[in-house]
Amino acid sequence: MTLTLGVLTAIGGFVDIGDIVANATIGARYGLSLSWVLVLGVIGICVFAEMSGRVVAASGRPVYGLIRDKLGPRAALANLIASFLVTLLTLAAQMGGVALVIELASGIPHIVWILPVAVLLWLVVWRVKFAAMEQALGLAGLAIVAFALALWWIDPDWAALAGQATSVAPPAGEPLPTYLYYAVALFAAAMTPYEVFFFSSGGAEENWRPEDIPSQRVNVLIGFPLGGLLSLSIAAVSAAVLLPAGMDVETLGQVVLPIALSMGVAGTAVVLFGFFMATVGAALETALSCGYMLAQYFAGRGASGCARCGPHGSTSRWRCVCWSVRWWCRPASIRS
Repeated sequence: MTLTLGVLTAIGGFVDIGDIVANATIGARYGLSLSWVLVLGVIGICVFAEMSGRVVAASGRPVYGLIRDKLGPRAALANLIASFLVTLLTLAAQMGGVALVIELASGIPHIVWILPVAVLLWLVVWRVKFAAMEQALGLAGLAIVAFALALWWIDPDWAALAGQATSVAPPAGEPLPTYLYYAVALFAAAMTPYEVFFFSSGGAEENWRPEDIPSQRVNVLIGFPLGGLLSLSIAAVSAAVLLPAGMDVETLGQVVLPIALSMGVAGTAVVLFGFFMATVGAALETALSCGYMLAQYFAGRGASGCARCGPHGSTSRWRCVCWSVRWWCRPASIRS
């Protein structure tokens, strides 16, 4: 088992399009005074993911199958509907994020890219093996580490950044309700449920067993904190460059502006590549998570294909569900 599953999950969860803009916006407005929220979010998602991965490794079954068995079909269905709708909306946002990154690189309006992006994602899910997907996207998304390099290159007032990071109160002149609103938004972004669905389902794909529990813990403890550090570096660069200038972040181009000023065209190209791979990874995570949810709930067992459906295989209900989600989650899983 490789560490790239945790890296891909963390990058797709912490550094998707919403988090990219949110961290830059918060950094430009509050500096690093909300970094404590990010730390809490990283701790929370690590606990949640480790618990879900341990359940899969110990039982050999994915999370949603167990939820249905333990809570009953009705309670599990309510959980499924809520989680599925949230994840589906997140998928739409990630597709828009991919299109925005392409617009920033090409100058062609993002609306033109929506359909090609959807086709691209479908082709990746349909044709690319799960292991290749997690390795390529997880590692390529690390190009966002350019923000950390830019922060070192800028050489900001480190004492001021440290003072912001150790503060748990809003800056002078900032209303407390707005500060708390951004705190809740940042924490919720770190605790998105699709990260855990994807991580635990990936464990089912890789056939985790009890002896894999130490490895999956290492996966969690490296991948998710790494995603948190990448998010923190985006906020720190904004705090070092945009906050002193009094600039607000309203577009993706303003997020990249500090990189363009400090590292030029080459740095900007690297960051845009990282943004592209991270948002594509997030879109694939959410798409596969939607398919995994449906397959695991209605099958009651594994996420991948009819071979594991057991007694459901002979029912018309299961055949209908199997075919409806087959295009979504099976192609990547059966070749893992």
